[in-house]
Amino acid sequence: MSSSRSSEIVRNFVANNQKLFSEYNVKYIYAIGLGVCLLAHAAYLIMFFILHVNEMMYFNIFSVAFYLTMGILSVTLRKGHVILLYLTSAEVIIHATLATYLMGWEPDFGILLLIIIPILFLMLKERLIEPYLFSAASMGMFIWLRVRKINNAELKYVFSDNDLINTLYIVNAVIGMIALLYTLTVYLLNRVNMECKLTAQSEEFKKAASIDPLTQLFNRRAMNEKIREIRRNSITPRSRYVIGIGDIDNFKNINDTYGHDTGDKVLVYVANLFISMIPDGGYAARWGGEEFLFVLPESQIVDGLDFTDQIHKSLRAHTFEIDDCLFGVTMTFGVSEGIPTDKIDTVITHADKRLYKGKNSGKNHTEYTD
Repeated sequence: MSSSRSSEIVRNFVANNQKLFSEYNVKYIYAIGLGVCLLAHAAYLIMFFILHVNEMMYFNIFSVAFYLTMGILSVTLRKGHVILLYLTSAEVIIHATLATYLMGWEPDFGILLLIIIPILFLMLKERLIEPYLFSAASMGMFIWLRVRKINNAELKYVFSDNDLINTLYIVNAVIGMIALLYTLTVYLLNRVNMECKLTAQSEEFKKAASIDPLTQLFNRRAMNEKIREIRRNSITPRSRYVIGIGDIDNFKNINDTYGHDTGDKVLVYVANLFISMIPDGGYAARWGGEEFLFVLPESQIVDGLDFTDQIHKSLRAHTFEIDDCLFGVTMTFGVSEGIPTDKIDTVITHADKRLYKGKNSGKNHTEYTD
């Protein structure tokens, strides 16, 4: 797979995952979690109604209304979702503490006091103090209830049916596991999102380090790396590659007469010619100022001449129009041929010397001999 194809796959993956974690969708991620809490407390409400545990039944009427309100707010609020997490955590701690106080340890509502601790650290990962405070409150309630050693005589609601107790235990365990799985899923998705952002930043930094911002061609450093890569990947030690250097003729006059903005437009136009006409496998770079360099792997001088002839013809056929003033642009090229055992600087120097030979012998053509 080519490097360009790999980069495209990475960019698409990053873009798709960033859409998943847009501000709009984050609201619905919270809403789903609150919806799960709403369903769990609706189930508790029915269960406590059947068991005639009045205090918990009334508490869960409040809880159902609470989570319904929180769910609506999670969608409508533009920010402040962390406050919803604080309120939800407080509700769970109070709910588990009150149920254990009234019904004892056998139904194991107290398990929720432990399960919520890792959930707090996962959901509040960007907060430094709050996870510890809520965890301390939850663990404090758990220890307090254990230290009290509540016996059946002190309990307001005692159930002697082991099947019923086991059912309550399983319900609490399943609800706790669902909450933990949801939180882990959100955590993993957030981690993927962070990795995508880092990948996107890395791609941007890589691009900024290798691409000329005006012309979108390789810069000098990146082009040197590409030429080294071409030499390393040559089919045989005698494989040939072509390097050419082109310079826009009389570019200083363009800047002086029409301004640097016009000069930039000319540079971009020329760069686009290179991008559209460079043969497959070839690369082009802005070598400096108004100079451009290209390299054609597995090629000979004649291939370089064919390419520069296309550039010459396109430039001669194009007229720039600036404030009712018309002008044309030409280029002079020097082309050199190299093999993998040649030093890169030597091949480039040959092309550069031929460029200046062309400049001194009329411009607007390609030189390929010394």
